[in-house]
Amino acid sequence: MKSTRFSFGSAATFLGALLVVVSLSFSLASCKTADDDNPLPQGVEELSSDSPLIGKWKDIYDSYNTYGTYDTQISTSFIETSSYDKHEGQIYIGKIDDYSGYIYYQLSTNITGYDNSNQPYTIECKGKWSAVAYSNLKSTSVNMCDAYNSQSKYDFQNSLEECISLYTIDNGYFGSLSTTEFSKISD
Repeated sequence: MKSTRFSFGSAATFLGALLVVVSLSFSLASCKTADDDNPLPQGVEELSSDSPLIGKWKDIYDSYNTYGTYDTQISTSFIETSSYDKHEGQIYIGKIDDYSGYIYYQLSTNITGYDNSNQPYTIECKGKWSAVAYSNLKSTSVNMCDAYNSQSKYDFQNSLEECISLYTIDNGYFGSLSTTEFSKISD
């Protein structure tokens, strides 16, 4: 009798555990992720934490190093450029090859500043999208350039897809890419 009771007890424990595992499997399988609802465009991915783009960068023009010792900072959760300030949110990349591509980000605030007459201005761009092109990526140096076109100046886009479509080298948005070299000063 003792061994029979042990077997029934073991069987009941096993069935209880199996029921919990099956219930969890069904509940997890039915969960949707953000990626299921909003897949990224083909060729675009989240910037990974091991990317050589991550870090603080200083450009070759010391007078342009807006933040004192650096000009641009890139993380998986924000980007900070001298042109467009700091914007928090997921950072995406579209690689052309292992050494060049585009960094895409959504502007988390409006851009404010002072014009040449020392008058304050605000560019209404919160929620819009912008890009940075990069080339010649190495562990300690890279060429980078903000999306800028003298004809449309602050022409930020309403969606990531529009940003990807418009902000390309071929469309004339990264004219100084080949001449703007950055050195990495920290990770």
